[in-house]
Amino acid sequence: MNHASIEIVLGFLVEQVDVPRSYYEKAADRYHSLAEWLHRGDSTVGGLSPEVYLQGSFRYGTVIRPLVASEAYDLDLVCQVDLSKVEVTQKQVKELLGEEIKAYASAHSFKQPTEPKHRCWRLEYADDLAFHLDILPCISEDRATVQGLIEQEVPPAHAAQAAHAAQAVAITDRRHRSYDDLSLDWPSSNPRGFADWFESRLRPYAGQRIESLVESRAYASIDKVPSYEWTTILQRCIQILKRHRDVMFQESPKLKPISMIITTLATLSYQGEPTLHQVLTGIAERMSSHIRPTHPRVPNPLNHAEDFAERWAADEDLEENFVVWHRKLKADLANLHERIAGVQQAVDFMSEKFGVSLTADMQERLKGGIGSALGAGRAAVPLVHIAAAPKPWRGHE
Repeated sequence: MNHASIEIVLGFLVEQVDVPRSYYEKAADRYHSLAEWLHRGDSTVGGLSPEVYLQGSFRYGTVIRPLVASEAYDLDLVCQVDLSKVEVTQKQVKELLGEEIKAYASAHSFKQPTEPKHRCWRLEYADDLAFHLDILPCISEDRATVQGLIEQEVPPAHAAQAAHAAQAVAITDRRHRSYDDLSLDWPSSNPRGFADWFESRLRPYAGQRIESLVESRAYASIDKVPSYEWTTILQRCIQILKRHRDVMFQESPKLKPISMIITTLATLSYQGEPTLHQVLTGIAERMSSHIRPTHPRVPNPLNHAEDFAERWAADEDLEENFVVWHRKLKADLANLHERIAGVQQAVDFMSEKFGVSLTADMQERLKGGIGSALGAGRAAVPLVHIAAAPKPWRGHE
């Protein structure tokens, strides 16, 4: 199979694991609704300038369909209020926002109770589309901590990266040693800075797409085009990587490498290659080189106080599972020209490695695309059915 045909197969794969634009719009409706609730007249936090914004795959444009159609999507939100470490504890911030989130759930007739997690509050939102809403309470990071992050982690010449780093926040975590105490010692994060950094890596490759959306009047200006509309090769490759992981760890999902590790390593490894195949193989070859030998192992590029691989220290199986997955990924991407030499091999490849079963009509469309070495127009994304369950992997339930 030639290079053009491989691109058609990989593009077809992305089409099957991607989600419709309407899902992103639904996610936006959900977090806008919560923001409006926190700003209502009798809100107990209305005077604290509450700000709700997206983090995670719905912000980055890398959402994929779950392996089982009935599974809920994870919608990760940040809720930042105008308080400081010298006046409140982590616990007080968590409980203050928790009461409002519980009231929101009650007012909107949520069927499941609001659930406290270690760092966030979870709402189970199910109407026509099921979401886990994970809402992370936080406050602005203190100036001394921010300045320390900038001086320690960001070279002075990188003014834009320093601006991203300055968006660090202090978050709540009930496992933290100072959770109950009035203290300057809080866990630190930077979800907005990370998203801005990620988008800054994409933007040079998304310019034409962004301009076309503005010219078509889909959006009023360039800065209004959300990143999920950019559809860059890197975003698509991250979707493929995440789906490969999900299939491999279907029987042990709690042990799979987390998406933030994959997204960070893939972004650091991306060198602007022009095709899906080249980007995937390049990422697979380089991503392990960005794992540090000591803490932080996979730091937030904008806040090295936050280690996306922090759980590896407590459970060595998690790191081993990343290594096993990475090794399997490289093996599955090797010699694609020989492995998917025809349409049936391509169909089998997508089924076995990515859990995508194609209908007869889809197979005909794929055959036509491969035969002409030209991609067909984007079709509606079908429901995904798992053709075969993978074997369990190292670890414990």
